[in-house]
Amino acid sequence: MAVAPDRLALTAVGERERLTRAAWEKFIAGDDDVQGVSPLILLSWLRSRDVYRVDPLHSSPPPSTGLRPPGSLLQNVVLTRLGAVAAALADRAEDALTTVTDGSGRILGCWGGAQLRRRAAHSHLAPMFTWSESAAGTNGMGTALGRTRAVGVYGPEHWCASLHDWNCNGVSVGDATCGGSLAVLNISFWRTTPSAALGEDLERAVAPLRALVRDCAMRDGTALVEAFSGVSRAADPAAAVVAVDAAGTVIAANRRAQELGDGLPTTPAIEPERRCAPSSPQLSAIAAESSARLATDPAWLGSARLDVLREPMTFDVRPIVSDGAFVGILLTASDNAEGEPMGDQPEVTSGDRWRRIIGTSDNRLIIIVPGEIRYVEADRHAVWLVTDRGRVRAASRGLDQVERELRPFGFLRVHRSYLVNVRRIREVEQGLGRGTLTVSTQHHGKEAIPVARRHVATLRAALGI
Repeated sequence: MAVAPDRLALTAVGERERLTRAAWEKFIAGDDDVQGVSPLILLSWLRSRDVYRVDPLHSSPPPSTGLRPPGSLLQNVVLTRLGAVAAALADRAEDALTTVTDGSGRILGCWGGAQLRRRAAHSHLAPMFTWSESAAGTNGMGTALGRTRAVGVYGPEHWCASLHDWNCNGVSVGDATCGGSLAVLNISFWRTTPSAALGEDLERAVAPLRALVRDCAMRDGTALVEAFSGVSRAADPAAAVVAVDAAGTVIAANRRAQELGDGLPTTPAIEPERRCAPSSPQLSAIAAESSARLATDPAWLGSARLDVLREPMTFDVRPIVSDGAFVGILLTASDNAEGEPMGDQPEVTSGDRWRRIIGTSDNRLIIIVPGEIRYVEADRHAVWLVTDRGRVRAASRGLDQVERELRPFGFLRVHRSYLVNVRRIREVEQGLGRGTLTVSTQHHGKEAIPVARRHVATLRAALGI
């Protein structure tokens, strides 16, 4: 594994560090208009300063307090194997410190030379200290949490001044079903700039573990679909049956459910990459509650009134277990549900949830489900709905009226001429104007929806950044 760059690159590295330190000093003083910092680092600084309020001059990562619940068997396997990878990396590079954290950013293991580990301990780069962004600001471990690519944080890119002599690269192993991170592998150097290829090295190092996690998700999805097929065959053909994974995502639905619902899969979505966000905000909570109930009562069955389909219905809730682990739930619509009622379910207003938005095209009325709309753009007197089916002119007049209609569905005003469906945002970048951002709702291609400065804080809060 390459570590240090050649001497010809050192001058460029020094200049980059000087510019980054100047940007950091401006930013902590309250100036958002900084140059020479990547969007990833700048957004992390924004979270550190405005959301988490981490003091960049005096904060240090806190020690973990109290006992944490044991992780899943899969997480324990990932952590064990990642520890072996970290130890091997530390052996191959004498000036490298490697660490492994759990999904909360708590360091569980640390490897490297004795002198380097003593130095790292002064910065709390040591077991049982928590390095999430909310605790320590921008850093290799915390900023890598939940991300799909390796993250490098060098010198003054760290939010806390006490880390400005460290250069760190972190890579996360994510949960293929529920999202988030199972663990993070991080490698740090004291006043030594790592090779530009280090991120790719880390990606290759964790690739087998990511493949293992995906295989487990596929196995769990297959087990859930097999249980769904058996229940669906035995159920009344007039009853809707839906399979929901541990994250609350619908991965299979019978024909009756497809007739009554929108956007339900027509074929089982066993592969993790085919699964989308939960189709109902209630489902992830129901799945989590089912898992908790099952842990105390293996014979537990529940019932709940849910908005999975066009109208709220009461469902029997049956947890599904495979190889001793909870993998999801089966929902069967029933007028006489026999399971234990599940508490604290939010009130469902079918009129709001299933309202259609009307557009016009060539003297035709176009009926649109709000979830199909990526964003809305006002162009003088016309309001355009940018949808999965293309641009459609809104039947309602005026952006203010369209905003009132779409607000219940998670749309935000981000500019005097734009509304955006927050759930469809895929990228956020620093805008051209001072303190502004642009967002994109596309997986591929270039799109830049402007976010005016006065709307930035609201958008960041809605996205949790």
